[in-house]
Amino acid sequence: MMQFSFRIPNADYLGFPATPEAIVTAAQRAEALGFDAILLNDHLIVKGPPEMVASWGNVYEPLTTMAYLAARTERIKLATSVLILPHRNPILTAKTVATLDQFSNGRIILGVGAGWLESEFAALAVSHGDRGARTDEYLKVCQACWASDPISFQGAYHQFDDMHCSPKPVQQPHPPIWIGGSSKAALRRAAEFAAVWQPVPTPLDDLIANKAKLLVACEKIGRKIPPEIRMSFRINVSDITGKDPHGPNGDRLAGHGSVDDIAADIRKYRDDADLDQFQLNFNGCGSLEQLEESMTVFMEQVRPMVDG
Repeated sequence: MMQFSFRIPNADYLGFPATPEAIVTAAQRAEALGFDAILLNDHLIVKGPPEMVASWGNVYEPLTTMAYLAARTERIKLATSVLILPHRNPILTAKTVATLDQFSNGRIILGVGAGWLESEFAALAVSHGDRGARTDEYLKVCQACWASDPISFQGAYHQFDDMHCSPKPVQQPHPPIWIGGSSKAALRRAAEFAAVWQPVPTPLDDLIANKAKLLVACEKIGRKIPPEIRMSFRINVSDITGKDPHGPNGDRLAGHGSVDDIAADIRKYRDDADLDQFQLNFNGCGSLEQLEESMTVFMEQVRPMVDG
């Protein structure tokens, strides 16, 4: 059976204001409909063109939000997608994630990325130039903190010996790590750390090429079982949103259009790229009501056409 996760509106990126009520409603609706995970965005402080601020100026901090959602849901997995790892002290991140995993009874997924917005790094007094190196080391710090006490670590940015950091996560050896991105560095990082690789919305031919590159990266480090792949896929049910499903060149965008169009697109990615997991972004929804309707139509009408 196909697996579908869903990016909830903890930011204004869908075109309507993120609120506690909207976040909880979307999370609980996703659980009721059978999504296997909900994913939360991350930006701490931003500036930029109006469209950037309109989408990402109002973002509910994902780890804090996950703590509340853990108490308001029962089954569904709770994931960051992606947490900008260099923005936070990795020991605090590890402690927070382990605590969340305890309170949620093992439902946490840590999706991480290196970040990109230079002004955000500057405001946080974090170097932008070495964000990749920090991301790699911070993942190792988290893994060290999740191991049995006492713990030790020697890195370029953090060093400690014979220390204690509990509680440990419910999930052992630690919650699943998901790595986003399709750059050479991201693919190498996914090969080293990831249970799941999350490619960004990508044309099919590019996805297949990057999947091959990921396998090569795994071979280089002797990893025999590669990460699973959960494709990011933008969904626009045009009958609900009223938005034109075509791009600037007049071609229909993948995942945009009628229920039949969307199902056909997912089947093509499923069959040609051998995928059974998708992360859905419901684009074009101008309200929480449109989002809920789009989620329902997808799970009740599209999913039966792509399962199997």
